[in-house]
Amino acid sequence: MEKVTFAASDLPSFVPIKQEGKVVQGVKPNSHEEPEKHVTRRKDLHNKRFPVATSAPIEDISTDTSLALHKTRRNSSPTPKPITTSISAPSLPAFPIHQHCALLKPEFYRLLSQTLTKSPMEKKNIQVLYISLLLTLLFSMISLSLSSIFDQNYELYQSIKTDAEALLLFKKTIEKDPGGVLSNWKPGRNPCNWFGVSCTLGRTTQLNLSGCNLSGRLSFYPLSFLTMLSVLNISSNSFYINSTSLVQLPHALQKLDLSSAGLSGIIPQNFPSFHASLVHVDLSHNLIEAIPENLIAELENFQFLDLSFNNISNTMSSLNFGNSCKSLLHMDLSTNHLTGRIPNSLSNCTSLKFLNLSYNALAGEIPDSFALLRSLERLDLSGNHFTGSIPAGLGNACGSLQQLKLSTNNISGSIPNSFSSCSSLQLLDLANNNISGPIPEDVLQNLSSLESLLLSNNFISGSFPSSISACKSLRIADFSSNKLTGPLPPNICPGATSLEELSAPDNMITGNIPSQLSLCLQLRTIDLSINNLEGLIPPELGHLHNLELLMLWFNGLSGSIPAELGQCPKLKNLILNNNFISGDIPLQLFNCSDLEWISLTSNRITGSIPSELGRLSRLAVLQLANNSLRGKIPPELRNCTSLVWLDLNSNRLSGEIPPRLGRQLGERALSGILSGNTLAFVRNVGNLCKGVGGLLEFAGIRPERLLQVPTLKSCDFTRLYSGAALSDWTHYQTLEYLDLSYNELHGRIPDEFGNMVVLQVLDLAHNRLSGEIPASLGRLRNLGVFDASHNKLQGEIPDSFSNLSFLVQIDLSDNNLTGPIPARGQLSTLPASQYANNPGLCGVPLSPCQVNRDLPPAAGENLGRRSNRPAAAAWANIVVLGVLMSVAVICIVIVWAIVARARRREAEEAKMLGSLHAAHAATTWKIGKEKEPLSINVATFQRQLRKLTFSQLIEATNGFSAASMIGSGGFGEVFKATLKDGSNVAIKKLIHLSYQGDREFTAEMETLGKIKHRNLVPLLGYCKVGEERLLVYEYMRYGSLEDMLHGRRRERDTALSWDERKKIARGAAKGLCFLHHNCIPHIIHRDMKSSNVLLDGEMEARVSDFGMARLISALDTHLSVSTLAGTPGYVPPEYYQSFRCTAKGDVYSFGVVLLEIITGRRPTDKEDFGDTNLVGWVKIRVGEGKGREVLDKELLTEAVIEIGEIEVKEMEGFLEIALKCVDDFPSKRPSMLQVVAMLRELGDGSLAEVESRAQETSI
Repeated sequence: MEKVTFAASDLPSFVPIKQEGKVVQGVKPNSHEEPEKHVTRRKDLHNKRFPVATSAPIEDISTDTSLALHKTRRNSSPTPKPITTSISAPSLPAFPIHQHCALLKPEFYRLLSQTLTKSPMEKKNIQVLYISLLLTLLFSMISLSLSSIFDQNYELYQSIKTDAEALLLFKKTIEKDPGGVLSNWKPGRNPCNWFGVSCTLGRTTQLNLSGCNLSGRLSFYPLSFLTMLSVLNISSNSFYINSTSLVQLPHALQKLDLSSAGLSGIIPQNFPSFHASLVHVDLSHNLIEAIPENLIAELENFQFLDLSFNNISNTMSSLNFGNSCKSLLHMDLSTNHLTGRIPNSLSNCTSLKFLNLSYNALAGEIPDSFALLRSLERLDLSGNHFTGSIPAGLGNACGSLQQLKLSTNNISGSIPNSFSSCSSLQLLDLANNNISGPIPEDVLQNLSSLESLLLSNNFISGSFPSSISACKSLRIADFSSNKLTGPLPPNICPGATSLEELSAPDNMITGNIPSQLSLCLQLRTIDLSINNLEGLIPPELGHLHNLELLMLWFNGLSGSIPAELGQCPKLKNLILNNNFISGDIPLQLFNCSDLEWISLTSNRITGSIPSELGRLSRLAVLQLANNSLRGKIPPELRNCTSLVWLDLNSNRLSGEIPPRLGRQLGERALSGILSGNTLAFVRNVGNLCKGVGGLLEFAGIRPERLLQVPTLKSCDFTRLYSGAALSDWTHYQTLEYLDLSYNELHGRIPDEFGNMVVLQVLDLAHNRLSGEIPASLGRLRNLGVFDASHNKLQGEIPDSFSNLSFLVQIDLSDNNLTGPIPARGQLSTLPASQYANNPGLCGVPLSPCQVNRDLPPAAGENLGRRSNRPAAAAWANIVVLGVLMSVAVICIVIVWAIVARARRREAEEAKMLGSLHAAHAATTWKIGKEKEPLSINVATFQRQLRKLTFSQLIEATNGFSAASMIGSGGFGEVFKATLKDGSNVAIKKLIHLSYQGDREFTAEMETLGKIKHRNLVPLLGYCKVGEERLLVYEYMRYGSLEDMLHGRRRERDTALSWDERKKIARGAAKGLCFLHHNCIPHIIHRDMKSSNVLLDGEMEARVSDFGMARLISALDTHLSVSTLAGTPGYVPPEYYQSFRCTAKGDVYSFGVVLLEIITGRRPTDKEDFGDTNLVGWVKIRVGEGKGREVLDKELLTEAVIEIGEIEVKEMEGFLEIALKCVDDFPSKRPSMLQVVAMLRELGDGSLAEVESRAQETSI
């Protein structure tokens, strides 16, 4: 409220006055009166009319009222005594003119009566007087109004000026504006016209800068001057905002949106009291650590609160909802670290419509007080640790409830019958719990609005609910992985007329598939795999014109494939493998032009492979193995330009292999094919199951249940690889997997197979193939598995096979091959069994080839004939010899240049490795490069391993007791032991793997025992007795990096600081770099992960468990392995494609470890990442410009508060390096030598400069 002061001199003069005996305003003094009396009478008259207290003489009263008002306001003169009037901006001030008029009225009537008795001259004077009086009054009123308007406009101008200055000061805190959205924020312009600014009556009331890709360290202090600001939205930017600055926000603020804005720290306790007007607050997707316990209780007008996706670690029971949260409508605290139980005071929020507490660490039972929240429409408690049963009262109060999510908890008991009262329920998600018992029939009968019913991964028993037919609006019904029995009720359709997805795999459902399913015309997915279904596939399913996925694998279905399925134009996946289906493949099926996956493996299908398959241009996977198919392989398969997986093994196919089978056109970029499927590849070993393996789709199926499938259980498979995405395998759009084994094919191996540039598995075993192995196969540089055993192949093994450095498995046994095995490459390092039963084959690893040094007689005759050549021929020879010598000289010069350049590179490399050599200077070992040996050798060292007896190790571990066990790895358990000399060691007891375990043990002896480096776990000794294999390592005090990052800390309670994490990352990189670049031959780890990075007493990183590694030649770049190693989440994508291990694969795994260090998250976590993993999640966030959101919240909070901007930039630099390491293309990944250089020099400049310096060193 502004006070405007009026002085007595500001009041208008309404009467004529005398100045030095002169008549003023044309009024002459009465000739009969004294001049002094005349003046006195006028003064009395004036004082009677206007009784205003004043100390100034009447003669000094100014008649310029507007000037006086302005002058008084500007100068603030203390005299004369002011009269104050209150004015409320922006309203115009009301000057009390009516009071003067009320005082004037009695005098007016009195003078009027006197005037009637006066003479004409006096009457005239009086008239003049009153006219003057009225005019003066009018002018005074006008001038006062103008003065008021002037003051109001002046105040408005000042306010606008203040708003502009505040916004410009706020702009200065924004460091980056790549889009230039604030370019029109300039001095001298009306801020109401600036981008993102909205005004009311000239004042700034709203500021919206959401999604502008702005960044900088913000301060809210400038915004505190925007006293009229009611809406602030700066969401989806990359700011640094300390939560303590929240109290500086304008007090009139009603809506605040800082989601995804970089807010960190603890919200101040006085935040609610400073902003009592807040109605809407969105602080989601930030780094908030804690909130005031009375946050909601003190904000009586609160309606909307979103704090999801933060790092809030409050105890839920400590939050006080008080009695004042009755206005709260929406509260989202999901994806935080809230612990404890839900407080009963939450039931005071009786107006609450939306409540999301999902993905926290809440425990205890779901409180009965939820029954009081009768306005609740959406309740999400999924992803917590709730136990007990679902409270019955929740069902009694769910008249308004539309969505109920309780999935991924430890809830037990049965589904309450009271849920039958939830007539408005649209989504019921109880998946991933321990719910048992049958599904109440009366519940489903009353849920007429239900759209999604998700009950997967429970222990629900009883018969399949027939009352599902009463759910007229039901679209998704998921009963996967339960214990449902009995047949499918025929009345499901047409009752559930809106049904789109029916999923019930991994149950015990029996009987036939009801033909009435065809009445649910909206069905897109039918998945009834791994059940006990029998009978025929109903031909009526062909009426489902929207059907996309039909998955019925691992059942007892019989009969033929219905030709009517060809009437489903949208059908994409037809997976019927492992049944008893017979008959021919119907031709009508190939009318479904969208088919991407056909799997009919392990059935009783007969007839031939239809040539009409060539019409399916989108077909990616075709599996027809283990049937009774006859005839030839149709050459029309070459028209399936999207085909990447072709498995025809174990049939009776005959004829020659089509020469154009592998000539895929590659014209179409297959985008996202088979995306969204949960895939698994089972790779077979041994002879129990034929073929290389099989590709499965197991969405909604427990992996342990999959391993119990009879067909899989009987196979000796190496590992179940899940998460393989074929959409990543189709970059080149050519065939990658081809299995034609166990057929009756004859003829030659097509030379055209050499054009399948990305072929990775080629199995032609157990056929009748003849002729030579095409040399063109040497161009298949991605080939990982090649099996041509048990054929009639002749000739020599092409020397071009020496270039196949990616080979994991090659089997050429039981053929008629002759000649030497190529000495170059890896062929000579493979087991002799893979070349067995080839009488004419020789060379390593078989017996040496016999060389006849005697010159045959025919040779002498040839020499005699040459000597009789004419002189012209001799001259020609001389010319040719001269040309050859010239060429030889040129070649020598070129070779010399290459060698000189290589030496320069070695000098640079030696400089880069200076720090690495310093770490192991005390140990002498062989570094220099040698010529490539015929067999793989290990660099030699001076120190010998210490041999220990089994009894010594038993005594040191107290009989390998559970109390001494400190961990377990992929190849055994690890025990802590104290030897007699008092030293602590770690003993790894390898599991019994027959010959495989023996080989792994030998590999570790040949590598770990001879390698010493500061960042590698040293092997101190070993023990071998009977089938027992034990390795003795140096004990690491602080355990593994995985334990330190994810809470299982040993001998320490505090989390890792940023400095410690940098040290660990650099140390682990040096250790892996040592294996890649300092050992001859190079060593590939194959299982780099955070649990294999151990921490000694000085928190120095030590890389461990590379005993699975295989050594390769210094001139080779890839590793040959018998089985694919690796841990899910760390395995690079190319390992799933070719089963090969490379140094760049190790780089990828290290990149995942680096991401784990930076983000503090595990590499695989379905709750955090859904269907993707850590690498995919980080790439998505960075691609959206939200890179800082992936940084560890605890780490970033520490950096913002304690160590500042420089270290945060360093974290981002580490993140960029990690992303380079996990590039999808191995060729684009840096070497570990470059990684070490980038990590070491990151603080010396930008990442681009560091990377440029690292690239100068050629690896």
